[in-house]
Amino acid sequence: MKRQTAMALAAVFAMSVAGTALAAPANPFVDVPAKHWSYDAVSKLAQSGVVSGYGDGTYKGDKTMTRYEMATIIAKAMANSEKVDAETQKTIDALAAEYGAELNNLGVRVDNLEKKIDNVTITGVIRARYDNNETAKIGDMQQALRTRLIVKGKINDEWTYTGRLQNVQNLRTTGGEDPTSLNWAFVQGKVGVFDVTAGRYDVKPAYGVALDDTVDGINVGFGNKLKANLFAGKDHYSEIAPNAANDRNNTYIASLAYSFSKKLNAKAAYFGVDYNKTLNEDNAKLYEVGMDYQLTPSLNIQGVYLKSNADDDDKGYAAKLSYKGASAKNKGSFGMWAAYRNQDASTMLSSTYDYDQVISAAGAGVGAKGYEIGVTYAPMKNALWTTSYADLEATATGVDRDGTYFRSQLEFFF
Repeated sequence: MKRQTAMALAAVFAMSVAGTALAAPANPFVDVPAKHWSYDAVSKLAQSGVVSGYGDGTYKGDKTMTRYEMATIIAKAMANSEKVDAETQKTIDALAAEYGAELNNLGVRVDNLEKKIDNVTITGVIRARYDNNETAKIGDMQQALRTRLIVKGKINDEWTYTGRLQNVQNLRTTGGEDPTSLNWAFVQGKVGVFDVTAGRYDVKPAYGVALDDTVDGINVGFGNKLKANLFAGKDHYSEIAPNAANDRNNTYIASLAYSFSKKLNAKAAYFGVDYNKTLNEDNAKLYEVGMDYQLTPSLNIQGVYLKSNADDDDKGYAAKLSYKGASAKNKGSFGMWAAYRNQDASTMLSSTYDYDQVISAAGAGVGAKGYEIGVTYAPMKNALWTTSYADLEATATGVDRDGTYFRSQLEFFF
């Protein structure tokens, strides 16, 4: 009985050893057979400059290589794969499949799942903001926390998808929280020589004095030194425009940007807005033209003129002087600016200067003129603190209203 038990245990041991040997990966230091197809494949990669071979910069095609050495060269080819054509990429993929085990031992990720994970990035920003409006007969203080998560995925070598989730919490009063919404959802890529963006996203034609807001639609851009963009879609700022039915307005934008030199640039934009036809309102036509000049490496000046098709109160002017600029990546960096504008309501669709609401009457735009000063500072890496102050008065004929606007906010990027 003991003899039978011993024989059984020996048999189990022998089978387990054999199974382990069969399951073990191939020895990476075993020579690749001299006539193996991978020699020719690697030789072609070396001839095309995708890999440099050994440390001395040569590929010794007459030398038998181990699987480890072959995998090392293939890893170099994979690192340079963004520069190759489709046919060369097929060769690299075939080699990666052949030497997958050795590449994994080298720490080179080759399986499709990991590629898919690397294909999607998630970033975000959290902003705490304090606003204080001081207007004749109107006072408004707001404290809010806004969270944004941006998801970007690679569709292929030329197209990407971007989505942005946003939530705003009112820190001053109850019942003011906004639901989480997907306020960006767009694809972006190339069609021939054209850059195409389609979906819901932010636009800032020219200098943003007329419009700096979210839109739904499609934009086609082209050009290099002279850049042109054509947009058609819907707005997201209809509450500012005369639209009692609450239908969003059809919006058309054409913009141009030209660089005369590294210091001097010019930008122009045309806006066409179709208001709700039941209101018997004239469709809006608006032009924005401006220039900016880099006076010194730290000092930039900007000037903008606007004109609309309104019967009166149809013009706008804006000027801005900027010193340096803060970057969230550089702790201690800072920037300052001073701006002046005299902007009638008809020249503001949804301006980057959003302080016009400080002197608005019952939600109706009345235009604004006055100055704004501000400073931005990076107290630590991936953080920005911005504080600004505006002193404005209404430009609309017959409207006697003025006010000040103080804002301070802290943003964290991750």
